[in-house]
Amino acid sequence: MELNTVPPKSLTQVTQAMFELLWGQDRPPVLTAVDQAYEWIWRQQIVTAGKKARRLSDVALAAELHISRTPVRQALDRLAQEGLVQFDPRRGYWTHVFTAQDVKEIYEVREANEVLALRLSGPHLKRADLEGHLKTLREVRASLPNPDIGHFLESDLRLHNLLIHSSGNGRLIRFLAALRSQLALFQVRDTWYPRRIEIALDDHERFLLALLEKDMALAEKLLAEHISHARAGVLADMFPEHESPSG
Repeated sequence: MELNTVPPKSLTQVTQAMFELLWGQDRPPVLTAVDQAYEWIWRQQIVTAGKKARRLSDVALAAELHISRTPVRQALDRLAQEGLVQFDPRRGYWTHVFTAQDVKEIYEVREANEVLALRLSGPHLKRADLEGHLKTLREVRASLPNPDIGHFLESDLRLHNLLIHSSGNGRLIRFLAALRSQLALFQVRDTWYPRRIEIALDDHERFLLALLEKDMALAEKLLAEHISHARAGVLADMFPEHESPSG
């Protein structure tokens, strides 16, 4: 299957925008060396993680970032706690290789918790915000079949952030941010596959219209279906030996 392509510079901008949308509200005004190392390694992981484990040398990373090993190790420890890298006391830090079963579990947890967030956010959603997202969605759709992938990914994250942050539940917001940090590994790659953007836009439009009609039961059902479609797409595109598109 031929993939959509994106220039390396644009990919760098995409990962920066994704990081800020996921973690922007929690970032301190002055970043420590640990914060900077964490962001740099996170963004590299989103771009380069694959099906083969790679060793992450704290010595090499410290030299590349021009900082000491201590903040690099602290950043790697944080990434290990979030499931983005693996740590072995004997072998050090390695990239985390996700399996089809990981994808199924992550998307199942996402579906349950994001639908909960939508249920909590319902009374707080403003019509103007929903209409703004619908307008952006239609702008992205108008660019098909040659979309700006960065624009789509940013609009996607902003929409889901609206639903999640409007819940007002701090623990749920932080949990889903960490979960979506793992999801970003799959989302960035799977968006390159033809029709994935079109399918996501169709799903987004349906549940936005349901929200504008104040039909929360339908909106929750459509959001769950959207996440299920995303999971099926990732499995079909990235793990075809394990899952059929309908699975």
